[in-house]
Amino acid sequence: MKRVYSSHESYGTELCSLLRQIDFYRERKGGGGRSWLAVWNSPRGLGLLSLMNPLRLFDWSGHRSGAPWPPSMVLGFVLVLACAEDPMSQGLADENIAEDSNGCQLDPEFFFSTGVVRDGIPALSQPAFLPGDHEGLGTFLEPSDRVVGFVVNGSAFAVPHNILWYHEIANLSLPTPEGQVDLAVTYCPLTGSALVFDRAAVGGAEFGVSGLVFKSNLIMYDRRTEVSLWPQMFAEARCGPEAGEKLSGYPFWEMTWEGWKTLFPGTQVLGEIGLSGPYHRYPYGQYEEEARFGFPMPPADSRRHPKERVLGIKPPTGTTKAFPFGSLASLGRWAAVPFVMGPQRTQAVVFWDSEREAAMAYLPRARGQTLTFEADASGIRDMETGTLWSVDGRATSGVLAGVRLESVDQAFVAFWGAWQAFFPLTDLWGPGKPLPPSLP
Repeated sequence: MKRVYSSHESYGTELCSLLRQIDFYRERKGGGGRSWLAVWNSPRGLGLLSLMNPLRLFDWSGHRSGAPWPPSMVLGFVLVLACAEDPMSQGLADENIAEDSNGCQLDPEFFFSTGVVRDGIPALSQPAFLPGDHEGLGTFLEPSDRVVGFVVNGSAFAVPHNILWYHEIANLSLPTPEGQVDLAVTYCPLTGSALVFDRAAVGGAEFGVSGLVFKSNLIMYDRRTEVSLWPQMFAEARCGPEAGEKLSGYPFWEMTWEGWKTLFPGTQVLGEIGLSGPYHRYPYGQYEEEARFGFPMPPADSRRHPKERVLGIKPPTGTTKAFPFGSLASLGRWAAVPFVMGPQRTQAVVFWDSEREAAMAYLPRARGQTLTFEADASGIRDMETGTLWSVDGRATSGVLAGVRLESVDQAFVAFWGAWQAFFPLTDLWGPGKPLPPSLP
């Protein structure tokens, strides 16, 4: 059973557990890598520390004589002493750390604090939406700005990157005929990755921004346990009592605001908060053009620019795929690229729309029929019925008009450098080069 913390419980046990585990992993890896000390503040002011390579605590060489010790170092020193008492009292013998339910299944070499405390980047809770034609949207949202779009009970919603640059998570509860669906719309500006999650795995609890990153990627925490850590691109908890729990994705698309509006003219947009504040300004300078990432990363794969967007495909089994936007754009205004997934060689297809700067992967079946697709100057058509399809997987005219294809779960856009850091064995697609066969 998953543990839920009461308001009277301290985080000390979890903190000491995490400290020992990271130290153990570091020792097992040979003690190499950069030493870091990260402070994760809890709402109660206790301060939940994640100590990445905790020997940093004893590196006094950079301390100026006579200068006050940083509060994080003092707090860390006290915690090390506290945790040193009865070190096995947590039941974390070396041989069972990896199996411990509260374990942290992340390589400390790429696990860092951003320097921003927990909730220092404030996730949104039930933010207000505006009609897509609201006259004030132009103050912060340009036609070429990217949005994360999705449909609930026939109604379309868009969450702009501009808002998520500053908040990274929007927690939404939207009505459905069965009651409501609880979603977390997420975007990590450092890895360029957008995902929408159903929050049912945490009982509908909201997610917050932990202030920690793994391979430069947003790490969320859930407000049910308050200590479980969920790297966004893994779509599962990797630390704390929920470790191993997976999040279900909710179907979504990422494209330009103008492109989304033309597909869904009646859309609503998360926009009221954008009418004031800095949301018209990108806060990361030239970051999207630079090769570097915010924090240390594994060796780069130089076949594509690290910040080129790719549509990544992460099937349940088998090798991951990546479709670079530049390669897709070279095919023309529209493209339909067939591929196979997993050891079962499941048929799938990527749709591309250059004007909307959008790509998504689908299972090519409709009304019990397997379809094959081709693209020409008029759009994307299936060869069996001649039906015309849009990039959101919807049949817009023809025999199958109104039908929507099922999107591939765990297909999302990210920067190439981030995708290959998380999934280094990815098959990289390019025009004129057949996709390598899937591996088991």
